[in-house]
Amino acid sequence: MMNKFVGLDVLRFALAIYLMVFHSIHQYPQYATLPFVELANLGGFATSSFFILSGFILAHVYFGRTTDLRGGTREFFVKRLSNLYPMHLIALALALLVSVAGTRGYHQFALMTLDDAEHFVTLGPTETAINFVLNLFLLQVWYPLYGSINPSSWSLATLLFFYLAFPFFAPRLLKARNKYRLLAALWVLYLIPPVLATAMHWYGPAAVGIVSRNPVLRLPEFLVGIVLYGLFREGHLNDLHRSGIKLAAALFVFAGSFVAAAWLESHGPIDTRYLIHNGALMPAEVLLVLVFAGLAIPSRFAALSTRLGNAALSIFVIHGPIFLVLIKVLKLLSIGKSPMWCASHFSECAAASKEVIPSMATYPLYLIGTMIAAVYFQERLVAPLRDWIRDRFLGAKRRAPAAERGSV
Repeated sequence: MMNKFVGLDVLRFALAIYLMVFHSIHQYPQYATLPFVELANLGGFATSSFFILSGFILAHVYFGRTTDLRGGTREFFVKRLSNLYPMHLIALALALLVSVAGTRGYHQFALMTLDDAEHFVTLGPTETAINFVLNLFLLQVWYPLYGSINPSSWSLATLLFFYLAFPFFAPRLLKARNKYRLLAALWVLYLIPPVLATAMHWYGPAAVGIVSRNPVLRLPEFLVGIVLYGLFREGHLNDLHRSGIKLAAALFVFAGSFVAAAWLESHGPIDTRYLIHNGALMPAEVLLVLVFAGLAIPSRFAALSTRLGNAALSIFVIHGPIFLVLIKVLKLLSIGKSPMWCASHFSECAAASKEVIPSMATYPLYLIGTMIAAVYFQERLVAPLRDWIRDRFLGAKRRAPAAERGSV
């Protein structure tokens, strides 16, 4: 068995880039004229694949071939939280700073919708304060009505719950005998909420928030990743990478499922939305993780792949604030007024910029710039804070080995 899954580093990075495109490209009216733009509409696919991948990698890092959690529960929680919380708090601060510079107040929150359109409501002081506290402690996903202050941080809140569940579920799932049957059972379990919500036509904001983001309902994805690693370490999946035909078939099934789901998401009825977002693509997502788990990366690219993979979560959490700053700057530059004039006539500039249609000419620069910023954000800010916290609570001798620093 390989000691490092460098192919999964590539996948983590690719999923982060896909999600970045999903969250940003729709802000340009011109996107509708792009060829095959429907393929950029499956944001739920990227998040679900990342949750499965997270279960797989954590099982590899903390169990390997054993059935005991390496380092114990306390060490696991310190290491996981030290990686998650600094990233979240810094990104939350960035999101709040961007909000200060914008025209939408702190008291406005997005309602959960099935069409991903932006619908904002104005809350009173008490409810606003409650939502800020929930966001601060990554608990916002337990109150399903409103979106996160930093939209992408809901996935961090869900990961936090997965971390809490990992020491209990992982050893039991890895010891399970019939893992194929277990995979099927988890898939059926995961499909129940979206099927029920669709059958009952529960399309209101609270129902959308519960079905799409509740950590308990999303837990089967994470558990599937753990079971998948169990099958991998037992050698049951080796034939997939030894047979070119099986590998090609797996990629064909994934591609076919992805294209069909993208078309339904873009042109299908609302009744398909829950299933596409939660569960229908799970077999394709599992195949994708398996293909990349066995992907051979040339040694000269291995270090770079790991570096980019380590920055995946950072891309998740900072791409939103960076994009909002970029789009505001582009609009302000397009109204034909000097920065000094806008500084002294901010409200007039802000009103005029709302009428500007942003150009996509600088979009590639945003994507490349965010990738570079995320790498340095991870390496120069998040990683030193993480290591300081681990030294403080675990001691310098118990820092994570290199292989663990890429876990999610």
